[in-house]
Amino acid sequence: MADDSPQEANPPPKEPPLPPLALEWLPFTKAVESKLVPQPDDRPLDQYLEFRNAVLRLVQKEEFLNALTKEWNSEFKHDNSPENQDVLNALVMELKAFPRAQDVFHTTGKPEESKEGWRKLLERASVTIKSVKEMLDKLPWWAKNSLTLFKELVDIFKAKG
Repeated sequence: MADDSPQEANPPPKEPPLPPLALEWLPFTKAVESKLVPQPDDRPLDQYLEFRNAVLRLVQKEEFLNALTKEWNSEFKHDNSPENQDVLNALVMELKAFPRAQDVFHTTGKPEESKEGWRKLLERASVTIKSVKEMLDKLPWWAKNSLTLFKELVDIFKAKG
């Protein structure tokens, strides 16, 4: 005998899948976060750890992902031409590349090159953040400025001591 409970008759609507950008954003930010650590040869950088934590909370929270999703969907609805989709898909590829580049760096890097390689990775992260901010230029004020703070945070940690 079938269960005719209201839950089975009216299942909750499925959550729409996240667009590729939102799916890749968190792995990107987590990979960047792993580079934003105290540096023994730059102790003044420790003073930025509280700022780091606040900024990472901003760009990893659900509201931020929702803003990225809304803007991404808006761009596809506004112009779903193959050219527009190709550009947005290239942005996703840029986000995907950073965690992979970091893995390659950790696998193939030499200890004597680690500090310079670390800076190069953060420079690449900074460029990627700028791409997201410029391409999704209709993000809400708070989300766009969260990206500005994220880029500035990365730039502070990549600066030569």
